[in-house]
Amino acid sequence: MKIVEFESGQCRRVRSFLDSYLSNELMAETNLEVLKHLEGCANCARALDDRARIKEQLKSVVLNLQAPDSLRKRIRSDIRRTQKSKFSLTPTWMLAAAAAVLIAVMLGLFFRAGTSINPPKTRPLSLVATVAPGDVSKQILKVGFDDHVYCAIDHGMADKHFTPEQMSKSLGPQYEGLVALVKEKLPKDFDVAVGHRCHYQNREFIHLIMRRQTEVVSLILTQKNGESFDAAQATELLKGTGIGVHEASWYSLHVAGFETTNHLAFLVSSEGASDSVELATSLLPAVGDFLKRVTV
Repeated sequence: MKIVEFESGQCRRVRSFLDSYLSNELMAETNLEVLKHLEGCANCARALDDRARIKEQLKSVVLNLQAPDSLRKRIRSDIRRTQKSKFSLTPTWMLAAAAAVLIAVMLGLFFRAGTSINPPKTRPLSLVATVAPGDVSKQILKVGFDDHVYCAIDHGMADKHFTPEQMSKSLGPQYEGLVALVKEKLPKDFDVAVGHRCHYQNREFIHLIMRRQTEVVSLILTQKNGESFDAAQATELLKGTGIGVHEASWYSLHVAGFETTNHLAFLVSSEGASDSVELATSLLPAVGDFLKRVTV
């Protein structure tokens, strides 16, 4: 009897890298291999989404569950008793050991309680953009808005700070030059804090996060999947540059987007209207020129 193998060896190899991929621990070559496979394999892309959601849910459980009072009292008592011992551990090690016990117990309580770790198919975003039916351009701009909310806000990436080496490794040779280009065009008081590849709704995107004090700006690039803006809805923002820019605002976030032959590009800003326009005017033409040189 012939046995049909539904999962290829490449799928098994890529799935073995997913945890390291989510933690940005892969070498640039392996990172590119995983991303290339995910682009063409819906099953592995779904596996990545599931794994990311489970990881976040477990993290949330550990942060929010409280150990029973009796356990906490016993741990405090053990620490005090150990401190009196001649061969006591250092305070740092004792606290680390206590934290490990608490985490283990909280996870045990979580699973014994029968709480399901199977996440919903689509985890709701904290900010939901609404678009009128038939508004093609805003539907596309919503892609950039959702990516920003998913990564910068809901996953806390806006609070991270990557080294140049980490950004180069995650972006890969195709896009690593983007960081220097953006730094050159940004106002001097801005910092490029994060540059990495992210994945949401079965779609990969390049994500740069810029910060100025409490303001957060995302530059998001993703390959087109048949989408195209309605040219008639383009604004006059970059008139004379040959770039048709489309704009929308949801909540306090301003989204500007344009397309090239192969890419969609979005600038999502929490800056005020005038500052957002200034950033878009400075950054987007340079980004458009950069994307013309990117091969897909």
